[in-house]
Amino acid sequence: MKNNMKKVSTIMALSMALSGGAAYAASVDNTVQPMQETVTSAPSSTTGVVHVSVNSAAVANGYWTQDDKAAMIPLRALTEALGIDLKWHKEDKSAELTRGALWTQVFAGKDRYSVNKMLLTLGTAPEIKEGTLYVPAVFAEKVLNAQVSTTGDQVEIRSEEDVKTVKERGVITRISNQDKYQSIQIGGAGPDGIVLNLSEKTTFISAEGKEIKLADLSIGMVVEAEHSLMMTKSLPPQTPTYKVTVLDTAAETAAQPQELFGTSGTIENVIMKDGTVSQIEIKGTRLAETAPDHVILNINKETSLVNQRGEIVKAEQLTKDAKVMGFYSPMLTRSLPPIGTAWKVVVEIPAVQPKAE
Repeated sequence: MKNNMKKVSTIMALSMALSGGAAYAASVDNTVQPMQETVTSAPSSTTGVVHVSVNSAAVANGYWTQDDKAAMIPLRALTEALGIDLKWHKEDKSAELTRGALWTQVFAGKDRYSVNKMLLTLGTAPEIKEGTLYVPAVFAEKVLNAQVSTTGDQVEIRSEEDVKTVKERGVITRISNQDKYQSIQIGGAGPDGIVLNLSEKTTFISAEGKEIKLADLSIGMVVEAEHSLMMTKSLPPQTPTYKVTVLDTAAETAAQPQELFGTSGTIENVIMKDGTVSQIEIKGTRLAETAPDHVILNINKETSLVNQRGEIVKAEQLTKDAKVMGFYSPMLTRSLPPIGTAWKVVVEIPAVQPKAE
C-alpha cells in the first residue's frame, strides 16, 4: 500500500513539474498565445538572468520566464533609456507611457497592450517582481517600434532615433572606465554637460587620425563625439556614443602633465600682474578623487584658455564669479588653499539665447 502511495505521489509531482511551464505561459483568460519574439540563439543562462542594453548602453537586468521562451525586461529602465514618460497608477497596478504621439498602458498580470487604440496580446503578461514591473522584450518591438535582437542571455534594443547621429564637442570633465559601464562626460561638470555612454563598438580617434583607446583619454582633453539623437532626461543627459575624436594635437597632448587634477567652481579672486591675469582662485568641487575643491592656480603663457566647447578665449574672461574648470598638475604647495600652475582653464560661457521676434 505504501509503495502504491509513493508511486502516485511521484506521478503527481512529475505531472505538476511538466505542466508548470505551460500554465505560466498562459494569458489571463487561460488561452496560450504564440510567442512572437525572435531568439537568434537558445538561452544559455543557467541563472535566468537577462542582460539588457538600450541603444548600446547597459540598463538593469531582466530574467527569463520559467519556460525560457520570453525574456522579461524592466519597464522603467527601458522607458527612461528611450526618453518615454512613465506614470505609475498604483490603484490598478498599471503604467501609462507617453512620448509625443505615442501612448500605451501596461497592466500587471494582463497580456493586453494598447497600440494605435487597438489591443494586442504578446503571449506573456507583465509581472511585478520586488517592486519592479517587467514586460516581455517583444514589447519594445511590437508596441514601441524599436529593434530587438536576442542572443543567448543578451537582449539589445535600438530605437528609431538611435540610428540618427549628431556631433558635439567639449572638454572632458569625467571618465568612468568600469568594465560594463564606460562613459565620459563633456561640456560641464556635475549636472551640466552631457554623458557619452561607450560600448565595445565605440571608436576612438586621435587628432592625427590614428585609432586610440579609452585609456589614452584624460580629463581636460577637447574631443568631438558622434552620438545618438536619443538622450535620457537625467541631469546630465546620457546618450549612446559611436565615435570620439580627440581634437588636441600631438604637440598639445605632449605638453599635458602626465597626471591631471581638476577643480570646477567659481573664481573667488583674480590677481593681475603688469595688466595681465597671473593667478586665479577657484572654489567648488573636485574633478579628480584626490584633487582639492579649493585651489589657487598660476596662469602663464603656456596655460590654455578655452570655453566648454574647447574654443580659445581671452584672459579677460577670467573674472571674479566666472564659472570655470581648472586642470593642473598634482604638484601643489602644502598651503591652504594649495597653489599650482594651470595647464588648461575652461571658462563656462553661457549659450546665447535666441532673441524673440
